[in-house]
Amino acid sequence: MLRMQGMTPASMMAMLDACIAMCQTCMDECMEHADHSEVCRMCAESCKACMDACTAVRESIMAMG
Repeated sequence: MLRMQGMTPASMMAMLDACIAMCQTCMDECMEHADHSEVCRMCAESCKACMDACTAVRESIMAMG
């Protein structure tokens, strides 16, 4: 996505949607164990940060188009 050569807005949005969905699934699973595992808590936080970043990029692409 960084090069944007050959990328269409639709394909970029599909990749962002997939990343957001994967992050949500991982975050949900890690949150199940976050109270008992520091690693799972950190993983959930990382997934949330990635999901937020992808959502921000998605929103900025939508705003441009």
